[in-house]
Amino acid sequence: MSKIITRNPKFDDVSALRSIWNKIFGSIGEDAFFRHYYNSGLCIVAEDEGVPAAAGYLLPFGHLQCGPDSLPCSMIYSIATLPEHRGKGFGSAVVNELISLAHKLDHPVVVLCPSEDDLFEYYSKRTAFGDWFYAFEQLINEVPACESLFTLNEISVNEYHDMREKLLEGRIHIVHDLPTLEYQAMLSKELGGGLYRIDDACAAIECQPDGSVWIKELLLPSLPGDPSTSDSCYQKTIASIAEHFPAQEYVVRCPAKVGNGRRFGMLAYTKDLEAKMFLIDNYPWYGLAFD
Repeated sequence: MSKIITRNPKFDDVSALRSIWNKIFGSIGEDAFFRHYYNSGLCIVAEDEGVPAAAGYLLPFGHLQCGPDSLPCSMIYSIATLPEHRGKGFGSAVVNELISLAHKLDHPVVVLCPSEDDLFEYYSKRTAFGDWFYAFEQLINEVPACESLFTLNEISVNEYHDMREKLLEGRIHIVHDLPTLEYQAMLSKELGGGLYRIDDACAAIECQPDGSVWIKELLLPSLPGDPSTSDSCYQKTIASIAEHFPAQEYVVRCPAKVGNGRRFGMLAYTKDLEAKMFLIDNYPWYGLAFD
């Protein structure tokens, strides 16, 4: 097989990029991304006979707070390969080139949230990514009954940022910058949700096209315990959200306790950081992945 050609997109590639996005992800988020986030210098395509067959995007979106170290990081976003070109190495070529691009931009840490579980193995075998982030995730079909509920207040991006950092203080996590949170707020609004304060907790909420409600990031004053046990603050918060956003199904995602999470995100980093990038036992928090 001939060498795969990767490059930044040209001006007349944008319609092809939008077409790839639409075929793989649907129309949700497409306009918001290309209006507010798209930058040809931060996009890599793998071409077939001069036409993009796969694409991916680099989003500089904050830094990784790892103890006393604050490390600039980028997120690799929306890796997509047209179905007829899959299995040929186009996707992994795009990912590897995006990692190199991030390091050239002096972003020593790069993160990725695979959309499916089997992609963790795919990326770990073909790229510099390894498992690193975990999340406590629960599917709820029966909302707990509570005698009293919290009030939901939609808050600004700045307010969410400040509350988020207060709740994550001392925990290894990605500190999302304001443009990243503004993009999440746009996506949530497009899907009938938003950024909310719920008493002393905060959450990014989306109403999905299938009728379910995704609580994409729920941050509480303390971490929830095992889903099979009672956690009154967690249950009351979920019940309060359900009162405001009635649905048949809820997907809740929040930081994990040790031993109580699933793989959620991956991390790649420059060699000079290798000594610092060990898997730390309080489960680093990825946060918003725009999935």
